[in-house]
Amino acid sequence: MYITEIKEINSQKNQIKTDNGIAFVLYKGDLSKYGIHIGEVDDDIIEEIVNEVLPKRALNRAVKIITGRDMTEGMIKNKLKGDGYSDEIIEDVLERLRKERLVNDERFVRGFIESKSLKKSKKDIIIALSMKGINPELSERIYDELKNDGDLCEEEELIRKLLDKRHFDYENSDFETRQKEMQYLLRKGFSSDSIRSAMKKE
Repeated sequence: MYITEIKEINSQKNQIKTDNGIAFVLYKGDLSKYGIHIGEVDDDIIEEIVNEVLPKRALNRAVKIITGRDMTEGMIKNKLKGDGYSDEIIEDVLERLRKERLVNDERFVRGFIESKSLKKSKKDIIIALSMKGINPELSERIYDELKNDGDLCEEEELIRKLLDKRHFDYENSDFETRQKEMQYLLRKGFSSDSIRSAMKKE
């Protein structure tokens, strides 16, 4: 196999590209260890790196990432991708983590929703989860399940708590103040119907 490019990423790593489209990242010390240079390199060496060295490193990196905290598959994937691992290696690592029950998106979503539901709207929670790589349909399903089971605070109740903290008094407030509070709650992701209902109950 022919190495076409060795590009420095930072003080520790280099990206290696081959003539058949394979690209991977190695530590600088690996270049001399495996005899990596521009030009012809033994196929067995490249296969060892791609099929043995990198998958093992990716798994170790993933375990280190999740140690002490729960993470989504998307979060782990982004971390490994940033480290230069291929999609194939990343998927193999995720499959291993799933089997070992070290990563579970449903478990993460349930915990996240339960912890955030006392101060965030459903919309804000789902947006926050999507930024962590969670499919909105999964978040929506689990949120509705938890709500139907009575494990979540009702949206109107949450709105009233927020209004109390802001010392809002519906009966003694003017139109401008009510509109200001409504805009605040809309920005936090609450529906206009829930806001109006909660305000009147206030």
